[in-house]
Amino acid sequence: MSKKIKLKIVDTLNKLYNSFEGVDSLIIEVNRTTDTSHGDLYTNVAMKLAKLLKRSPMLIAEEITKNIGAMDSVEKIEIATPGYINFFLTKSNKFNELNRIMSDDLIILKENNKKNVHIEFVSANPTGPLHIGHGRGMVVGDITARFLSYQGHSVNREYYVNDAGRQIDLLLVSVLLSYLNKEDHIFSDEKESDEGLLVTYKGLYIKDVSNIISSVLKDIDSQKVLSLLNEPIDALIKFLKKHKNYLNIRKSLVDVIINDYIKEDLSSVNISFDSWYFESELYKTGLLKQILIDLDNKNLSYKKDGALWFKNTKFGEEKDRVLVKSNGDMTYFATDIAYHAHKFKHYDLLIDIWGADHHDYAARLTNAMKALGYDVDNRLQIHLIQFANLIRGGESISMSTRSGNFYPLQDLVKEIGCDATKFFYLTKKKEQHLEFDVDLAVEKNKNNPIYYIQYAHARIKRIVDDLKQQVIEKEVLNNLNTKNENQLIELINLYQDTVNKSIREIRPDIITNYLYKLSQVFHSYYAETKIISPEIKGEKIVLIKCVDKIILNGFQLLDIEPMDVM
Repeated sequence: MSKKIKLKIVDTLNKLYNSFEGVDSLIIEVNRTTDTSHGDLYTNVAMKLAKLLKRSPMLIAEEITKNIGAMDSVEKIEIATPGYINFFLTKSNKFNELNRIMSDDLIILKENNKKNVHIEFVSANPTGPLHIGHGRGMVVGDITARFLSYQGHSVNREYYVNDAGRQIDLLLVSVLLSYLNKEDHIFSDEKESDEGLLVTYKGLYIKDVSNIISSVLKDIDSQKVLSLLNEPIDALIKFLKKHKNYLNIRKSLVDVIINDYIKEDLSSVNISFDSWYFESELYKTGLLKQILIDLDNKNLSYKKDGALWFKNTKFGEEKDRVLVKSNGDMTYFATDIAYHAHKFKHYDLLIDIWGADHHDYAARLTNAMKALGYDVDNRLQIHLIQFANLIRGGESISMSTRSGNFYPLQDLVKEIGCDATKFFYLTKKKEQHLEFDVDLAVEKNKNNPIYYIQYAHARIKRIVDDLKQQVIEKEVLNNLNTKNENQLIELINLYQDTVNKSIREIRPDIITNYLYKLSQVFHSYYAETKIISPEIKGEKIVLIKCVDKIILNGFQLLDIEPMDVM
């Protein structure tokens, strides 16, 4: 209906204002209202015209309304300040959507300009299991990929594995200490830390990993290791790097973390990646070396105090940043530049899903890629996800892998289920802080949105199953007149636009909150209405079947499994 109204507006504008320059190129929008007391659809075209015509938008709105003429399925047209034109649809038009939903599949608008998209998300260091702190970025990254695929884009999900840096050495030391039953050892680095930060990794998983790779750890001179425990940790790392099988040992360690932990964690929420790119490949292929040469050739780097620096201040930032440390180790910044150069060669659009704490780092990386000549404005998007604060019993749950004091993602899934885990992570915009109440997620009442939506589906399925032996009267949709019936009809009419907006803007929270509202109204309707009776009204069955089809479709879009029985 919005398309018909738009065409009618275009025709009216041509009759009224075709002599005014710029009117023909005006972008005309007809959208759903959020409050049906203001009509079903509205346009702000009068306010846009006011700038061109230099007239009051209210006067322009009145002029358009007087000349637009009668329209089928439009009951009345009203004007609202400061110049909105509101369209109220007839009830029969609203019934059309019920019939359409019952007979057709819901439509997802496709993008005309389809792209080859690369999405990198999660990418946590391969130093241990994924925990609840990784959960939100993980689920948002996966739904971003899904929504872009729905739009018609070709999408590649990739996990970037930091397997070449210092953190793997620290993990190796941690696992080696556990193998030697010295897991409680504290290095001088840890003792002298002002903040009491741990250098090595702790946790029960460390012992498990040491057992799995014991066959490669036994080749390391244990007596030499023990003799170095009173030295700073770097002395032990230096010794390990000289081992003939050092790289193979590191690889074995990373493989165990990825295959036995990270992939299992991802599988628990039904997430898989199309590719895994290892940081070490940047060294092997020479791409990292070439990037450092390119930065030098463009006068974007310099040496100071034995380190290589990127001229970050050249782009208005407060200070320059290190690319290569004085000991020769590459920083994450250097390898990330090389990794993004690799991605730019193969994809039209790059999307990084990072935590909100990467705000400054995102600007730094963007500066570097732009300086190297890449079209970051049109081809690079960095989506920053606010943290999810998980709460149990009113207390925040710890999320530190390093200390070994964290809540594994798989434990959360075992407690509340895969679908509830994903749903709760998707209830707010990614830019908003999220408080994930674990206690609420296991409750079976109307305050738990995923439960209440699942319960709506289960109730409707039970009703429909009970109808198999019943005679249903022919539907008379005009008989749907109660407050809850009207509310359900209004929500059903909003669903198609809701889905398209959610997918277009990559806002899964729009769907999750819509489904919760729909389920709330349905349960109210169920409480006040006797659907199964000696005379079963067909229109009531059509209405609840539409509700159920929408719930099932919404769940499918979010990759959530419906529960037929609760």
